[in-house]
Amino acid sequence: MRKGLGLVLSVLVLLCFVGGMAFAQKELHFGVTIPGLFSPAFVEMKRQAEIKAQELGVKLTVVSAENDIDRQFEQVRDFIAAGVDGIIITTIDSFGIVKAVEEANKAGVPVITVDRKSFGGEVFYHEETDNFNAGRLCAVWVAQHFKDDPGPIEIYIERLDPSVDSVEDRYQGFMFEVSQWPNLKVVAAPNLGMDVGKAFDATINAFQANPNIKVIFLPGEPWLSGTISALKQLGKWFPYNDPNHVVMVGVDGDQFAVENMIEGYYDFSAVQAIDRFVANAIEVFVQYFREGKTPPVKERYVPVLGLNRDNLDFIKDRVWGYRVYMEQKGQQ
Repeated sequence: MRKGLGLVLSVLVLLCFVGGMAFAQKELHFGVTIPGLFSPAFVEMKRQAEIKAQELGVKLTVVSAENDIDRQFEQVRDFIAAGVDGIIITTIDSFGIVKAVEEANKAGVPVITVDRKSFGGEVFYHEETDNFNAGRLCAVWVAQHFKDDPGPIEIYIERLDPSVDSVEDRYQGFMFEVSQWPNLKVVAAPNLGMDVGKAFDATINAFQANPNIKVIFLPGEPWLSGTISALKQLGKWFPYNDPNHVVMVGVDGDQFAVENMIEGYYDFSAVQAIDRFVANAIEVFVQYFREGKTPPVKERYVPVLGLNRDNLDFIKDRVWGYRVYMEQKGQQ
């Protein structure tokens, strides 16, 4: 009788073990929605995520919302309907994405947000740049560069959509630091929304109204191309060693900023580790589903890396935009 009971228990233990192994080895499927591929940072984010998914043996579906929050909402719904194990969101609108997060919560699908928050719903984990201090760091560099100039040093800011918390935090950080330096003065800060096409006209208008602008701050470097085109048309495109040079600082560290820094036209970049955010989120999910581990913190704010001409050669291997720049250069 005891032998029979022991055999039954052994079989049950074996079945549980095999079942647990099968569960652990189940192919995980994660859905990722990003604002769009207009930004080199999002392009590299997608690429690094796909590399990480292949490395960890998980299925990944990445979709672009084309800067349309309604489309992003529907993409989250599609992920839920497809039965994904987890959803990773870089949102277009921190308020507009809340209902989508709540729907995922109701369906029991965990959500990780990266780069930009959701201002509601239950988020399993969030990771983004320390954006406020990224903006501050740009202003500190400007202040140090002009520390011996009594001013006023006129500054033009390409302010982006205030409803996007990441870029708004950069703007607020920059403004906070500028307020500490009496020789710095912001003379123009038009709202460009999240439309990279508005940089050209906004820059033309800013300089026509304020011809003595000496500094441009770009909370997002995808807007750099239009800004440079405007400076060329205005006859204000000069390298850093020319007395007429317009100082340009910004946040991202993308390949276009790196290229112009190497050529002597761009001055300072607060480099994000944004290329790693979705890849990191995939690792968090895999550890949770395969090992039962939860992240040690609910939110992580990643410091930026200050990049300029003087330290480029020393830290270039840590700059994602430099890596992409060199890859593209090799393909030409």
